[in-house]
Amino acid sequence: MTNQGSSGRAAGFSRRSLLGLTATAGAGVALSACTGGGQTSEKAAGQAGGDTGSIAWWDQYRPLTKLFESDIFAGYMKEHAGVKITRREMEAADLGQALQLAKRSNQLPDVFSTAGLESAAAALVDEKWFQPIGDLADVAGSPVADFLYDGIHRFDGKIYTFPVFSGRVHDAIPWTNTELLKAADVDPDSSPATWDDLRSAARTLTKKTDDVYGIVLPGKEPGYLEALVTRLAQTAGAAGPIDWHTGEYAYSSQPFLDAIDYLLALQADKSVHPSSPSMGPRDARARFAAGQVAVYPWGAWIIGGLNVDEPESIERGIGVWHVPTPQTKRNFVYSGPAGGPFWVASSSQHAKIAADVMLRLSTVEVQKKLAETMDVPPVLLDQVAASDAHPTYKKNVTYLEDDVRIAPAPEVGNPAVAQVLASMRDVHPDLGEIVQTALTDKKSDYKAALQKLDDEMTKERDRACAVVSKKGTKIGAEAWVFGNWDRSADYTPESYEQR
Repeated sequence: MTNQGSSGRAAGFSRRSLLGLTATAGAGVALSACTGGGQTSEKAAGQAGGDTGSIAWWDQYRPLTKLFESDIFAGYMKEHAGVKITRREMEAADLGQALQLAKRSNQLPDVFSTAGLESAAAALVDEKWFQPIGDLADVAGSPVADFLYDGIHRFDGKIYTFPVFSGRVHDAIPWTNTELLKAADVDPDSSPATWDDLRSAARTLTKKTDDVYGIVLPGKEPGYLEALVTRLAQTAGAAGPIDWHTGEYAYSSQPFLDAIDYLLALQADKSVHPSSPSMGPRDARARFAAGQVAVYPWGAWIIGGLNVDEPESIERGIGVWHVPTPQTKRNFVYSGPAGGPFWVASSSQHAKIAADVMLRLSTVEVQKKLAETMDVPPVLLDQVAASDAHPTYKKNVTYLEDDVRIAPAPEVGNPAVAQVLASMRDVHPDLGEIVQTALTDKKSDYKAALQKLDDEMTKERDRACAVVSKKGTKIGAEAWVFGNWDRSADYTPESYEQR
């Protein structure tokens, strides 16, 4: 799961399509404005490790704008008079495009998020996008040191990044417009326990409110649909795309079929906003803020985005529910350990400064301020309760602690998995594209498509394992088997040792 934040968490762009992009006039203008590490005009300002230099920072975290620019960056520049930090905030898909073009022309920013690249961090490390920062900043001695994992933050023993946000998140949180719920006599404080309960509430909301739909399911970006269906499948008993007990792909398993059937049922009820297929996540958020829909399943960061762009919608009333499950017996949602959202470019001429600025995100003070931006929850979750975040955001974080468990990460269990991930090619149609077709084409045979996806993903993984094995590191599908996985508990660093 990509960690993309409020500006478009599920971009739905494939890595292959982005690699095939050619420069456009608009992209050229964007790159000319960059003061990144690859730009020769800044080289004279100072070398890596110096006290002066211009640092370019690109990300998609719109709610973090004030924190970044007014607090972290302004404070750092005040303390380091020779340093200038410039930031560009883009939607995830646009960021992915800009980064691909910047890499091609050696104009990557010094620090950037990988949102929109739709590629495993291991693959980007293998392709030399980044440089390690463990010798440039004291990450190992920071408050987030206990959250560092091999294969996610450390590669070949070197620290490249660190978690800023919590891994205890998911993308299917039912956010509610409490004003509309009250008008339809739906209790905003009582989470629908089951899928049927949520379906019934959506029908009621559609029927009892004028020109309002019960729920919105933005379908323009396949990545959103992939995340949503995966989460729903997990509440139906799936571990996720891979069954950790067998290591096999599980897209064609009954929980995934049930999840797609559920979305089709909501659509058949006419409870889904009819413009959903043409909406991206931000478009849907705007409809939600405008009071056109009562329930919007998305991530924790929605309230932070509303606070920036449509604060009046929060004032009218925003609520949150637990993610429902098919039966009253609750299953958990699973997310892997939190990845590193920010990286230092391999081409940066001021890498020490860049890493030092990054490290400020690990402090307790900044972690508390991150909670107050109400984007993805901070990795130090205890700072949420101590913060001035909105009560609904705090409630949601307690729900996440109840509903989410940390899943195994194969690249942590076996470092060679990173090489396999770097060698694997995209398989299409992927889950999001299959769901997108199912929601727009009544003749779609999504069951057969999911089985084909399982088969093709298995074949591609086997091929990539063979490639890596030929290089001297023997690896097979067993690297994705975690026999000691307990679906009710977090998979901890100790769990890997006991595997």
